[in-house]
Amino acid sequence: MKKIIILSMLCFVVLMQGCTAITTKGDPIERVVKIEKMEKHTLYVKANNWMVDTFNDAKSVVQFTDKESGTISGRYLLGTISAASQYGPARYAYASIKIKVKDNASKIVVTPESFTYMKGNMYSLYSEQEVKRDVDALLASFESSMKEKDDSDW
Repeated sequence: MKKIIILSMLCFVVLMQGCTAITTKGDPIERVVKIEKMEKHTLYVKANNWMVDTFNDAKSVVQFTDKESGTISGRYLLGTISAASQYGPARYAYASIKIKVKDNASKIVVTPESFTYMKGNMYSLYSEQEVKRDVDALLASFESSMKEKDDSDW
């Protein structure tokens, strides 16, 4: 009986080490994009269009826009941490995005919200590495969009 209890406790410890709870940090990541000879209002329209095109999920929302100050902000759905199940609702990872524009430059700040996931758990669908990958992709997409030439002459 004593061997069974020790073996059971050993299995429990091994299982718990395989599923460690990890809480991500929400450190802001920013990028400044400089564009020569482009006015503030043109950059504002480009940034606003980028937000609208990028926020293609109902859970991603543009929360504030002010053309005069050149400010746009929103909450972006990065990914699903865990799917809905009999044990609870789905959990999501979000980031806040703030964009400021001025003549010849724009700045984007992406701040992932902190969240907890279970490392080693097959039901964890989103990890810290995926957050970094997705934030880098957002920054690259923004920079590309801001530098893109406007060919609309109609």
